[in-house]
Amino acid sequence: MLFLRIVLLVLGILLIADSAVIATLSNFNLGVILPAFFGVPLVLLALLLPRMDHGFLAVLKWAAVTGYAVAGVILLVCGILMATAAKRTQDVDADAVIVLGAAVHGDRVTWVLSNRLDTAADYLEAHPDAVAVVSGGKGSGETVAEGTAMKKYLIEQRGIEENRILAETASENTRENFAFSKELLERELGTGKRVAFVTTGFHVFRAGRVARTAGLDAVGIAAPDVWYIALNNFLRESVGICVYALRGQL
Repeated sequence: MLFLRIVLLVLGILLIADSAVIATLSNFNLGVILPAFFGVPLVLLALLLPRMDHGFLAVLKWAAVTGYAVAGVILLVCGILMATAAKRTQDVDADAVIVLGAAVHGDRVTWVLSNRLDTAADYLEAHPDAVAVVSGGKGSGETVAEGTAMKKYLIEQRGIEENRILAETASENTRENFAFSKELLERELGTGKRVAFVTTGFHVFRAGRVARTAGLDAVGIAAPDVWYIALNNFLRESVGICVYALRGQL
């Protein structure tokens, strides 16, 4: 019993600490909160476990056990879906690559976004006939549209020719990323082009489903995640997959 309580307490504290630290390093979102959401009940269980053998507390204990068991299964399934989709990115042959935007600080791309752009740049260097569509509008705290900052990065940091980069600067979410990029591609290059998209690995699965709703049959190319927010992104994306499943969008 004592060992179990120590494990629960340590795990709970680590999850709460994760939320506290990431809140100072990343833009505030659901992924920042979720580790603490799972961690606080673990700390309470560790403190109350000796008293949870009878009555309401016993019911509460088994409700918590059931809840964590269900959450564990859901996270396992979501993890398999994410990992499988991220691995299906080999031997992609596309005429255009849509790079999904992420937050920028002022006019500077974040680590998450630079990973996506570097992945796209590597693809463009390996496929000299392909073009890129950098997609993202201007959000809160951003001095320029994400698409503008992304184009600047590809030109200045990776040496990609400007005429190979189309900037979409009006979208506010993933569906608009795809819908507006599709319109831009068709206007500039015509229809019938083979399209791929670049996003962070955990996002490839759900983004592919969003692309289909926007009328794009696009293959995902996975960019690496930033290690210290990987847990937060995984938990947030798992919630997103569950929401899409409940809506019948998967």
